[in-house]
Amino acid sequence: MRGSTAALLLVSGALAASGAVFAQVRAPTPPGNIMPLSEVRAGMRGYGLTVFRGTRPERFNVEVIDVLHNFRPHMDLILIRPDHPILDHAGIVGGMSGSPIFLDGRMAGAYAYGWEFGRDPVAGVTPIEAMLNVMNRPRRQPPGVFPGTQFQIPLATADAGLRADNQPTPLGPRGAWDSLAQRARDDRDPVATQYGNLVPVSTPWMVSGLASGAFRHLSEALEPLGVELLQAAGAGQPVPPADAPTRYEDGGAVAVQMVSGDVSAQAIGTVTRVDGQRVAAFGHPMLSQGETAIPAAIARVLWILASTRRSVKLGEPVRRLGAMVQDRGPAIVLDTQAQAPTTPVHVRIEGADGAPHTDWNMNVAGHRAVVARLVNSVVENALEETAVDLTDAAWTVRSVVELRGHGPLEFTEVGAGHEGIRGIQGLAAPDLIARISDNAFGVIPVNRVDITVQLRWARDLAYVRGVGLSRAEADPGETVELRVVLGRYGAAPQVLAVPVELPRDLAGREVELEVTAGNEASVDVAEPETLEDIARNATLRYPSDVLVVSFRAPGQGMAVRGRVVTNLPSSAADLLRTATGTEGAEPVANLRRIVVPVGRVVVGRDRVRVRVREVRL
Repeated sequence: MRGSTAALLLVSGALAASGAVFAQVRAPTPPGNIMPLSEVRAGMRGYGLTVFRGTRPERFNVEVIDVLHNFRPHMDLILIRPDHPILDHAGIVGGMSGSPIFLDGRMAGAYAYGWEFGRDPVAGVTPIEAMLNVMNRPRRQPPGVFPGTQFQIPLATADAGLRADNQPTPLGPRGAWDSLAQRARDDRDPVATQYGNLVPVSTPWMVSGLASGAFRHLSEALEPLGVELLQAAGAGQPVPPADAPTRYEDGGAVAVQMVSGDVSAQAIGTVTRVDGQRVAAFGHPMLSQGETAIPAAIARVLWILASTRRSVKLGEPVRRLGAMVQDRGPAIVLDTQAQAPTTPVHVRIEGADGAPHTDWNMNVAGHRAVVARLVNSVVENALEETAVDLTDAAWTVRSVVELRGHGPLEFTEVGAGHEGIRGIQGLAAPDLIARISDNAFGVIPVNRVDITVQLRWARDLAYVRGVGLSRAEADPGETVELRVVLGRYGAAPQVLAVPVELPRDLAGREVELEVTAGNEASVDVAEPETLEDIARNATLRYPSDVLVVSFRAPGQGMAVRGRVVTNLPSSAADLLRTATGTEGAEPVANLRRIVVPVGRVVVGRDRVRVRVREVRL
């Protein structure tokens, strides 16, 4: 018997390691405590549970109006009229999503939908049977495994409570982002009924610690997902208060945490049903991600803000507990034993003398669709809140991104502008995270992001004022002098003399020499073929304190096996191409480049032409 048990454990471990479907052994739900939809009738009375203030659920009365059949594919909807002084005043309340509804003492479903512009607090209830189907759905990974990989999530990352470990434009691959956005829109589109249009009861992301600019840019970045941010919440205390609940309960408040620490962002809703370590909530999806892993927490409600536009619960997380593991049409599901990946982000700002807060620590949900956008926003927020001065500034940004199993990648970026730190955008760290979080080769968890920004309050930059040549024509193989005039604020122009050798095979051609600031010059990179290629490509960029002189040369450049090869003769380029498939090398422009250090940030570009004489015998 002992040998059989050991063999069973070995087989179970092998299945989990191979990515096989992971199905927990679950006890069947007792049939007596739920009400099947088939028994629901108009006129039935009952009650709901939700938190109006604090952490303890309270009752509100309900009456069944009717049942909408096939409201969603293979899902009906129960229409109810709630009765409670707060709801009579506030109407449909965002954050009540998931409030369990009981008829004849049995759970019938979750308060989840409301009418657009409805004057009465009439709500739609997702049947509990549909929610239990999601709760009982097997997962592909056991708790503690990074979604889509076999990476084990360290306990220190997942179980940190609410304490943080030490150009806000869409980032990352467009295909996956567009697909996720379309699913989210489909699930939140109004559904026309004979009573009017029904929409999911709003579960806005409650945000705290974000400055106005970062808040606006994050709103714009997440708008395609149907996410609405509400600047009206708290981040929770670093240590859970003594009276904070230690477990979820039916009707209790729950927060799905996207960011915690010095910046906080979470969607607050209501628990519908607790079944052991599994918890069903919301009664509708959050982002329609399917199987996922995002930190969750018990929440408390501070106040219900009544509004003619949209009433909402104001709240904050009070105790981290488990993770959201399913995000589907009828419900989200939490697992109190699950661990969710997070990315610790530390931002330090130097040179902002007197600023009250120059060190920022955040934990960002590690979901591949949003992690890069969230990192971008918390970095932007730290800069905006610490050094918002609208004045001349120069900066050096040093970033370290620690990747699991691949070691750290380091970036140094410099810049300057006359609008303070508003010019700091498009940083390498969020761009790298976007590329490695969603790609064709696999997932690399990000262990940590450290960013140090050094500020200097001066217009320490130069701009390309003009370019010229020592002469308009040159012989093949000759070196000409390119003069670049750089303008400087409050100083005389600076002239750089750049020798440019013209190859002999340019004979008889007119050549355009382009002078470009380093941050505006593109680097030739091949399409990545491995995760290592993605990481390497992210480091290939010219610094902002150089000039790049480039011109097109004869010969051919080819991108092959993740690398770019230049100056190939036509015969070699033909050998690299394949005429019988699509796996061959791809041609790229054969450019010659000269990098000229300047010593300060350069902006602008210009060009000039030179004629290369024919070869005369």
